[in-house]
Amino acid sequence: MQNPRVLDTAELEPALANLRKARDAAMDEGAGDSDFGEIDTVIAAFEDEIRRRTEN
Repeated sequence: MQNPRVLDTAELEPALANLRKARDAAMDEGAGDSDFGEIDTVIAAFEDEIRRRTEN
């Protein structure tokens, strides 16, 4: 997974959207909640980075 800190600001939102789509697709295919720990952590990191950049 990519580190959100190395992406340009314009790349963050589309990357976050792709992560959310992948998570939703996995849920639709029947993956259990325990399967989402890593992707949830990455999504949170992207959200935090977006929040950090928009606060400045």
